Amino acid sequence: MTIRALPRAPVQCVVVRLVMTVKIKEMSTRAKRILHVTGMLAVINFFAFWFAAVYLGGDALNGYVRDLHYFVCAHGSCHEVTHSIWKYSYWHATSALAGIALIFIESAIIINSGDIVVD
Repeated sequence: MTIRALPRAPVQCVVVRLVMTVKIKEMSTRAKRILHVTGMLAVINFFAFWFAAVYLGGDALNGYVRDLHYFVCAHGSCHEVTHSIWKYSYWHATSALAGIALIFIESAIIINSGDIVVD
């Protein structure tokens, strides 16, 4: 029994460029206050999460629990931590991601209410 290679089809490279830009024409003072406060809190919380993850050697969202041993993981390496540290890391990571999502949700609501006029 012999195995023959199938003839190769010519390789075609397709580049797809998807750019979505939203230009804001007007923004009310209320919209600016809401988005600036939420944005600053989300950025501060995200960087606090990032520094904590670097200090701990990972985060609980990438980690796991096995036989009541708690591990935080990042980039393929895992470190065992206490239950309270693991819970802190889990909720901090969740709140950091939720803060970023909140900015998009607020933006959609504010655009829909008319406080932001887009082009």
